[in-house]
Amino acid sequence: MASRLIGIPSRLVFAVCGLISVLLSRMYVALRGFDPASRGSWSLFSVTLMAVGGFAVFIALLPGAWVKKAFKIEPDKSTSVPIKMLAGFAIASYLVIVGLFFAPHGWHPSPQFIFSLCPACALTITVDPSLGTVLLGVAPLSAAVYGSLGGVSGYVSVVLRKGN
Repeated sequence: MASRLIGIPSRLVFAVCGLISVLLSRMYVALRGFDPASRGSWSLFSVTLMAVGGFAVFIALLPGAWVKKAFKIEPDKSTSVPIKMLAGFAIASYLVIVGLFFAPHGWHPSPQFIFSLCPACALTITVDPSLGTVLLGVAPLSAAVYGSLGGVSGYVSVVLRKGN
């Protein structure tokens, strides 16, 4: 069991974070009608979220033996880099989103900047979320998106490093 590249709990986390990214990407398709002037940026956000989420789900479903065989990774070497990067990106994202809630009301950044920091903020586009909504809804969903990005980055770095 210790010889797996990523274990079952890690695969489950990858799949959940990836699916959240894919589901949130659909919201950005709907935003194209909200602001026609920046139609291209909404499509870019959607495609990026779809790619990161799809790759995270792919990693979750990919048999570790195939990766080990393809990249000649030693079977007795196990690594926790992907899950550590997933957790690090998710925690950092959560804290940034909670910090955005406390940003001064006079600060008016562009919607593209806010939605790149907080992908799940697209769900609250017509309302001003309360602190509870941010802590329990928006921040965890955005953390899952950035967690999938961190996990994918960690997985790719392990494969590229051990593949040489």
